[in-house]
Amino acid sequence: MRFDVRGMTCASCVGRVEKAIAAVPGVATVTVNLATESAQVALGEPEPVAGASASSTAAAIEAAVRAAGYDAKVVGSALAQKEPAGAAPVDSATEDEHALGLAQERATRVTEVRRLAEVACVLLALLIPIAMLLPAFPGHMWVEFVLATAIVLGTGGRFFRNALAQARHAAANMDTLIALGALAAWLLSLYGLFTHDPSRMFFETAGAIVAFALVGRYLEERAKLATGDALTALYKLRPETALALDPDGSAREVPLGSVRVGMLMRVLPGQRVPVDGLVRTGESAIDESLLTGEPMPIDKAPGARVLAGSINGEGALDIEATRVGADTTLGQIAHLLAEAQGSRAPIQHLADRVSAVFVPAVLGIALAVTVIFLLRGANLVGALLPAVAVLVVACPCALGLATPTAMLVATGAAARRGILIANLETIERAERVRAVVLDKTGTLTEGRPQVLSFQPSPGVDPLAVLPIVAGCEARSEHPLGQALLAYAGSTGLPPHPPTRFRAVPGHGVVAEVDGEPAVIGNRRLLEREGVAPPPDHEARPTGVAHMLATTPSIYVAIAGQVRGRFLVGDRIRDSAPTAVQGLQSRGLDVYLVTGDSRAAAEAVAAQVGIDADRVHAEALPQDKRDFVASLRADGAVVAMVGDGINDAPALAAADVGIAVGGGAQVAAEAAHVTLQRADPSAIADLLALSRRTMRVIRQNLAWAFGYNLVALAVAASGLLGPRAPMLAAAAMAFSSFTVVSNSLRLK
Repeated sequence: MRFDVRGMTCASCVGRVEKAIAAVPGVATVTVNLATESAQVALGEPEPVAGASASSTAAAIEAAVRAAGYDAKVVGSALAQKEPAGAAPVDSATEDEHALGLAQERATRVTEVRRLAEVACVLLALLIPIAMLLPAFPGHMWVEFVLATAIVLGTGGRFFRNALAQARHAAANMDTLIALGALAAWLLSLYGLFTHDPSRMFFETAGAIVAFALVGRYLEERAKLATGDALTALYKLRPETALALDPDGSAREVPLGSVRVGMLMRVLPGQRVPVDGLVRTGESAIDESLLTGEPMPIDKAPGARVLAGSINGEGALDIEATRVGADTTLGQIAHLLAEAQGSRAPIQHLADRVSAVFVPAVLGIALAVTVIFLLRGANLVGALLPAVAVLVVACPCALGLATPTAMLVATGAAARRGILIANLETIERAERVRAVVLDKTGTLTEGRPQVLSFQPSPGVDPLAVLPIVAGCEARSEHPLGQALLAYAGSTGLPPHPPTRFRAVPGHGVVAEVDGEPAVIGNRRLLEREGVAPPPDHEARPTGVAHMLATTPSIYVAIAGQVRGRFLVGDRIRDSAPTAVQGLQSRGLDVYLVTGDSRAAAEAVAAQVGIDADRVHAEALPQDKRDFVASLRADGAVVAMVGDGINDAPALAAADVGIAVGGGAQVAAEAAHVTLQRADPSAIADLLALSRRTMRVIRQNLAWAFGYNLVALAVAASGLLGPRAPMLAAAAMAFSSFTVVSNSLRLK
């Protein structure tokens, strides 16, 4: 189940929320993400809470989070999927409605925080000159008091409310540090005001702490909104309404939520397709680039599949809904992206462990600094100023944002390229990949038989033979027959239908056309029908780029004479050679593993640039899995790429399993990454993105840890003087800005 969590401001909050949820009976694992303000919870076996439903467990989790000082609400559509059959329906928004509502809520929050920051900065701009440049101004002390109070208790009220909420639960977080720092400076100044001692007035410092903290909070909120742009953009591809077709053929506009599987609907030119479906009538070209990464529009005719969110071209289409709502390809992509963004990478655990004890440690350091300065003879003001600086400068917001902001931006960037990543741990593992194992059929090749060429016998006109082939194969359902039909039909000549037709399983077809016998099939079929086959020599035609013959020739015999042969095979994807070379240029070991024959495997390997000694042919599914396991046993981090059911065990066994789009659903479910477009070059894109992401994360963590260590030492030393808290507040805001800006470079 997934929950929205409100009230978290730093990584230490994440630890408390996780601890509260983990204590609920029935919870197996929990992952809380600060950047997405969400928690993902996996439920264990039902024994701890026998008879409890998913909704009651969700209520217990929400109560536990509230008891820890935060707010949580389960995402209803996720909850509904966990309820047993016959349970009362869950009253909640759909996943996409929820996501769009959350995006709107975040946008509103950004606007609110920006307004508070703007007001605080304007007041601070008035306060600083009065405090520092016009000390002789009559009544300046009271003007400072009014301006500072408006900033601290007015615009900064959120920090005090959150700090009090934490205190009621015997906890502390980033808001606690800000509130204590600002309040200490304000109370010191108040003492100076009533004792008429300007040397003890630091109203501008108290105002600066709150103003700079609000600026930092605004930058954080804007970053959270930006990191969710990819998910929001996906949901916005879904139109709000659809044109449903009535039995009389008339169209009426209905809410998309009311569309059900089996309904017919019309998609007009320029409109987005509302659901996944099959074209029943009409022809058009569909732009699916935002979903699959395929740059060219794809022609659609009756029987073709269309995807929700794609854009219709110039022709109107009537489609039958086959998948709606969260079950559509668009819904599944969005769900995978939301799951990935809600997860947490292992590299983040270091920051989490530090942040869990950071705030209590900072409070202890501030107290120790106060005592040390008092023991060294400083007065109370001189002892409190460095302590306040310690409280303010050490806010761990940069530490908490270092990893999740980079990961969220990376998953969004990947999704826009048609690369769906199951969880953030995959990005971290992908950076360390040193061996890539490629399946052949459907991965390096297009995975379907095609006619590579037709070689007519001497003196035979192909245009006299191909219409006969088209007429015969129109009645065949075999994939090879369909390949012959597609090739023969490309001439544009009308087919010659047979008067008699018989399919011979495993061999071909026998027919009668214009009173003459016709045989289309392999050598054994020709021999069975009394036709003398040609010599055994099977020369591969020259000049056919990126093609490979994977089956024996298919012959055409008419009236007892061989009129020609078809060379049928599987086309190598145009991008495959470049993709393999790109992986090898990165220093990766590339292997080819296939269940096909060694001859076919080595032929493909030669064309794409894989050495013969790295080809493993005639491999069963368990052989593929064992080969991946052997590479891992030798210390290599392995990525396995495949598309078929027989690849699923190897995909699951690899460190990074990559399923090629358009393949078997089982393969996609076993993999860690799904490529929406069937393009091997996306493998290099994934690995390059993972390396850039991890480099940015390490930069963020180095900055966050270094900043906190240096800033704490400088603040505790007292070297910053009486303006230490104000400088500390500026440094804290700048630290968050640095981490967020560095992460957004991944876009």
